[in-house]
Amino acid sequence: LLFGINQGGTYDDLRIEHMEAIAELDLPGYAIGGLAVGESTEVMYHILDVVLPHAPKHKPRYLMGVGNPTTLVRGVGVGIDMFDCVLPTRTGRMGTAFSSEGRLNFRNARFAHDDGPIDPTCTCPVCTGGYSRALIRHMVTQKEMLGGILLSMHNIYYLLNLMQRARQAIIEGRYGAFVSDWMNSPAAVDY
Repeated sequence: LLFGINQGGTYDDLRIEHMEAIAELDLPGYAIGGLAVGESTEVMYHILDVVLPHAPKHKPRYLMGVGNPTTLVRGVGVGIDMFDCVLPTRTGRMGTAFSSEGRLNFRNARFAHDDGPIDPTCTCPVCTGGYSRALIRHMVTQKEMLGGILLSMHNIYYLLNLMQRARQAIIEGRYGAFVSDWMNSPAAVDY
């Protein structure tokens, strides 16, 4: 599908003007690009607040290049439908995982003798497959490719599961509570 990609940096007027122009094209969907490139998340959310009222209401909205759990949760809350990002696999390859405890860095010595799964609340094949934190830490510190692969698999599963839970919260009319619970949980420390 051909999506119109909204640009304009952090300039409200340029963003609005561009979204209004591409909205006239009646495309299958609309993306917001040029964010998550160094500005603060609060600036990014300001731009979304400025731009989204000018995007077609009944077309998919796609925020490009955003992939940490908290940004996804907040993005859905302001009307974003789709995301894409290298973050789940890049952070996995670098030795980190998303979890209910926040982001975990498996280079840390605290995992050297930890026989638990990456995330005890996760049902992914890595967390339920017998791969301990200690084993994953060993693979990461020894630069064994399997460590990064397993963490990438976990991170992708984690985000898909999070979005399934977000969808269910929307269906049940409790998304505000879902966001509040998320923001007050250790999992929200994911940067």
